[in-house]
Amino acid sequence: MSARINLGTYDAATVLHKPNTPAITASAAGVVADAAKVLDLGDAVSAMQAKAIVDVAAVSTGPGAKSVITIQGSDDNFAADIVTLAALELGDAGQLPGGVDQGAGRYELPFTNVHNNVAKRYVRSYATIAVTSPVSSLTYTAYLVPA
Repeated sequence: MSARINLGTYDAATVLHKPNTPAITASAAGVVADAAKVLDLGDAVSAMQAKAIVDVAAVSTGPGAKSVITIQGSDDNFAADIVTLAALELGDAGQLPGGVDQGAGRYELPFTNVHNNVAKRYVRSYATIAVTSPVSSLTYTAYLVPA
């Protein structure tokens, strides 16, 4: 079932992160159900403009808490070549530029799959939990839509 969302159409085939167990407490690549999720954009030479729609249901914003959700690209299916195409920093104001807590909400991360003039065929989400004591957690879903 598709739904018109932020000028893009939700498509189950472009989901980057929708786990069975929603909260994560350690850094990890995106999963769908319990399986790692990597999107193959197909053509290894073409640029693609897209937006990652990230719905953050919950994130720790207490003292020292910081989580970063990145959209990563690779031209070797994440064997060795991994680059950041877009990033979203969440958490405690003291850990973030701008000095304002960033918490739950819907975020749009526009990006292109081209990095240093090389199209990255494979895309995934990756969440980094920067502070693990006290325990920080993050609950989010993410999917791509054409820009």
